[in-house]
Order: sequence, then C-alpha cells, then structure tokens
Amino acid sequence: MFGFLNQQGKDAADPLVGARTTAGWLKQLPALDVIGRQQHVMRAFEAMRQARRPIDQARIEAIAFLDSALGADRRQLIKQYAENHDSAAKLAERILQAIFDLTQGFLYAYSVALEDAIAQKGNARAKAALPLLFARLLHYYGTEAKLRVFRFERWIPAKWMDLHRTYLRATELGVDRSPAVLGHGPNATAWTPEQEYLNVLLIHQLNTGNLSPSQIDWACSQLRAWSRRLVLDAMPRSPEGFFVDLAGRAGLTRRTGQDAGSMLRYVDTTPVAESLERAIVALRSAEATGQGPGAAINQQRIAILEKVRPSIAPNIHQDQRRDPRIACEVSAKVRIGLGRILRELAAGDAASAANDPAAAGEQIEVFAVADGPRVRRRVPDEHDSLAASLSSFSDPMWQVKDRSLAGLRIAASGGIGASLTLGGLVAVRQPDTAGWVLGVVRRLNKLSTEDVEAGVSIIAERVVPVVLNARREAKEDLGFVVNGIDVSTLGARFDGLYLPPPSRPDKPLSVKTLVVPTSEYSDGRQLMLTTGRSVYTVALRHLIEQRSEWSWAAIQIVEKRAREA
Repeated sequence: MFGFLNQQGKDAADPLVGARTTAGWLKQLPALDVIGRQQHVMRAFEAMRQARRPIDQARIEAIAFLDSALGADRRQLIKQYAENHDSAAKLAERILQAIFDLTQGFLYAYSVALEDAIAQKGNARAKAALPLLFARLLHYYGTEAKLRVFRFERWIPAKWMDLHRTYLRATELGVDRSPAVLGHGPNATAWTPEQEYLNVLLIHQLNTGNLSPSQIDWACSQLRAWSRRLVLDAMPRSPEGFFVDLAGRAGLTRRTGQDAGSMLRYVDTTPVAESLERAIVALRSAEATGQGPGAAINQQRIAILEKVRPSIAPNIHQDQRRDPRIACEVSAKVRIGLGRILRELAAGDAASAANDPAAAGEQIEVFAVADGPRVRRRVPDEHDSLAASLSSFSDPMWQVKDRSLAGLRIAASGGIGASLTLGGLVAVRQPDTAGWVLGVVRRLNKLSTEDVEAGVSIIAERVVPVVLNARREAKEDLGFVVNGIDVSTLGARFDGLYLPPPSRPDKPLSVKTLVVPTSEYSDGRQLMLTTGRSVYTVALRHLIEQRSEWSWAAIQIVEKRAREA
C-alpha cells in the first residue's frame, strides 16, 4: 500500500552504471507487474537523458543486459495487446503505449551509445561494440515498425531516412555484416546489422491491411527466421524481387526493370518465398492428418501465410482480385458499427413507413418465406452524366474510390475514419445506387493520421432492421395477448439486422440470416421476431462470421403466426 515511499529509493541511484548494478536493480522491481517494471525502466532512461553522461563500455554493457533481461517482458506485453485488441480496446491501447515507450527508450539509449562509441576512434573496445549497437538499434526500428503495422499505420518519410542513414553508417564502418549476440544464454542468436535492417523492411511488407495484431505478430516471427538467408546486393541477382533506395524515403519497392542507381540495393526474396511455400505444404499435410484442436490453428496459419505471400513473393503471377473493379470518385454516406447502423436504418424505415404506411413491415414476409431469384446488382456506368451529377452527396468526407459486384474501396479524410477497424461492420450508401449495402472491412490502410482507406466486402445488398425478443416459456397465469402476441413469451429486447436471401454477392447464401450483437448469440437460441403482419419464432443456427461486436448467423423459422388486426 505504501509502495510509493520506496519508489524514489528504487530510482534514485543510477541503475545503468554497469551490468552488475542493473541486475541488482532489476531484482528490486515488481516481479509480476510488467507495466510497472516498464515505468521504472523509462524513468532510468529519462534520468540518463537528463544527466547527459558519456556512454562508456560499462554503461553499454548495462544497456545490453537490460535489453536482454526485458525480452520476456516485451513478448508478454505484445501477447497481451494482441489478446485484448478486440475485447478490451482501452486496456490494449495502454499496453501498446507501454511497449511503444519502452521501444523509444531503447532507441534513444542505443543511438546515444552508438554516437559515443563512433567518436572513440582509437578505442578498441568501443569499436568491438559497434556491431551490437548497430544491430540492436536497427532491431528497435523493427519493433517500432511492428507496432505501427499493428495499427495499419505507415512511417513518415523522415523515419525511413533515419533508418537508411543508420544502415549506411554501418556499411561505411564495415560492420554491416559483422554478427553480434545479445546475451549469453543457450538460445542467443547472432544477428548482423544488415539482417536486422532487412527484417525492418520485411515487417513493413506485412502492412497488407487484412491481418490482425496476433496474426501480424506470428507472421513477423516466421519472416524473421526465414529472412536470415537474405542479403542486400549492389547489383541485382535476377530480374525479379525488390530494391530499396538508401537515399530515398520509402522501403522495399518491387522491381520493374527500370530501376537503377548507385544508392539502390537489391534483395531477392526467393528464399523467404520458398520457406513460406514449404510451411504451407507442411501445415496442409498436418491439417489433413490431424482432427484435434490443432487443425483449426493450422487452418488459421495457412490463411495468414496466403495473405502474406503476395507481399513478399519475388513476382506476382496473377491478379488477386476476385471481381473486376471500376475506378470512381463518388461521395457516400458511411455508418460504422452495428449500433450506428441500426439507428440509421431504423430512422430510415420510420421515414418510409410515414410516407407509405401500406408498405411498412412487409419486408420480412416478402423475402423470409419464399426465396426469390437473386437479383444481380448493377454497377453504375462511371461515364454516365446522371451518375456524375448525383455524386454531390452528403457526408462529403467519405468517398468510394472503386467498386465491384462484391466490394468497395472507401476512403475518408479529416480523421473521421479513425473508428474503422479490421472486421468492423459498415453500411455504405451511394447516391447512384439504391439503398444501403452492408459490408465488412477486410483491408485497412491508414495513409496518415487524417486519411484512411478500407476495402469492404459486401455481405448484403439489402438489409432490414428488426426488433428481436428472447423467447420465454408461456405462463398461463400471467399471459395475456396483445395484437396476437402472448406478452409472457417476450423476453429481453434487442435490435438486429435481417439479411434477405441471397446475401453475400461473391458466394451467395440462400439461407435466411441475422446479424445480432455477439453477446446475444448462442447456438439454438430461440427469438421472437415481430413484423407488421406476423410473429415469427426463429432459432439461431450456425455462425457464418463472428466478431467481438457482432455475429452473423443463419436462422431457422420455427413458427409463424399471423398478428391480429
């Protein structure tokens, strides 16, 4: 309870004067509080920054010892962030900030130590420390890159220039391919500055926009192991692969045959691509022979590697898009999240009912009992002058950049797209198409702090908001009928979305489906769905897709009774 009285004592002395002092200081820190330890470490880095003491060999050893000792903490924090990303956003944000602060602390410590070591030209011990200092500095550039990729963010040009400048200094000093080992344990692995630099470049290739933090973390570990065979060449080994401009402001760029220059370095990613293909084959083989819980994990990992494959393959043989897309510039209305979509569509239904009372409440009956043939949605002619004139729409900050029968690419500026998340539910209404379409964010790309793009897979071309009640057993002594409904059977009320079949244009579903809050879904649960003419009892069946906020499930109509006038 009085831990704050000991805080000053723990942090007052300089814990980074030597490795032995650092080891003793770490033992005094809270053993089970990872974020608490991180805060103590940050205070030690801040004290070092303010004191501006020269970085001698003993302090370098202290920083390296601290780096090695906190490796398990960093892995645990990243795991906790990935686990809480969907279910506890505020906690996940706090954890991510802790990792980011720790990363910035080590970036500062290694950069200062490196400058002091380079300045000591005649010191043999300082020169011997250069490979480790370069390697660990570049390693933390990679850690920062991974944290940015977690949030679909991209580096600013200045950060790329700092990275390239650091690697260039390593090459100028001739230590870019000198191996260095952090720690002395049995699992310690030697890494060269060039290998760490290449790993940073590959991490950015994982910013595909369709991977979750846990998937990115696993893919990063695979790429890190596979990338040890890669090298940077001044002359290309093959006409395929990538290059990086060491004087530029970006990372890896796929070769086109027109690239040339003294500052270009080429990398053939064939070894990584081959390792990836072997991993997919091994996982599929294990999936075919195993039927336990590991089979689902293998399926997930195969899906991750297939998403990663196009971004690291030395060449791309086919177009990854399922349907042809048409470029456009159309303003649109966009609503994000199940709750916001329900409010918007409910308000629209109320307005329609006021304008046309005869049509109110008839949507479910028309589509729920007899499935009609699927009507293929028309993609508007982008050269149509009428479509162009209609493009002046409300919500001008949202635009549809291109579209196909099965998807849209939407973009937002001014920070209004900050709430978009991978797997999020969105409703989009375009002025030159009829009504709202419902989709799921499959790809996310944060171009800057203000601008965002998202690839949306359409799951329904028509959607109807509905009111649902949990079904309870009827009670004869308490029941009474109102408009043909036994009120005693009505349980807790919540809202949902009815998707008339067929839904999902790319792989049409003929079953009737509902989107409900995930907290309300359970297999077999019976609900009462009331419309203008009928009272349905429906049972929730197998899941089509589930996220932390919403669940999309098939439904079975158990009973249908007409409402009394």
